[in-house]
Amino acid sequence: MTFLFKPLQETHFPLLLKWLGTPHVKAWVDQDIRWTKALIKKKYRTYVQGYKALNNIRKPIHAFIILLKDKEIGYIQFYNAYDFPREQGYKIEGLPQNMASIDLFIGKKDCIGKGLGPLIMTQFFKEHIDPFYEACFVDPDTKNISAIRAYEKAEFKKVKMVKDGAITWMVRRKPQ
Repeated sequence: MTFLFKPLQETHFPLLLKWLGTPHVKAWVDQDIRWTKALIKKKYRTYVQGYKALNNIRKPIHAFIILLKDKEIGYIQFYNAYDFPREQGYKIEGLPQNMASIDLFIGKKDCIGKGLGPLIMTQFFKEHIDPFYEACFVDPDTKNISAIRAYEKAEFKKVKMVKDGAITWMVRRKPQ
């Protein structure tokens, strides 16, 4: 099974709006935001150009739509794990310095629960992460068992619990 990672374009914004409102995505991504066309454009328009502004400094971010057999099924992005503060308010410490972070979701409902997540990540790492980083970081909600299992199948290891156990730090090191 082969996936295509198509760089995010503004033409994908209606798809993001749809996916971010679906219950299986909303349960874990931006639960407190009621997405609109304007909010999608405000957040993602710079991602199309390859950056996210933080304190008026442009930091690289690379966003993609995931395709399977020419069908758009999800979203994935990566960036330097140390470029952006974690949404939960903690600092990443004691981990590899040359480390990416990814965020992803499968938006197409009939594609969830089929084991695609680990396959997507494995291919994505080979193409986009491993050539440039020694490790990759994720920090799922500890209650998001399906995401944690998918990360483990993609060779992530649990390294720490933070926020009173609410967040699980996981790291995948580049294969030797």
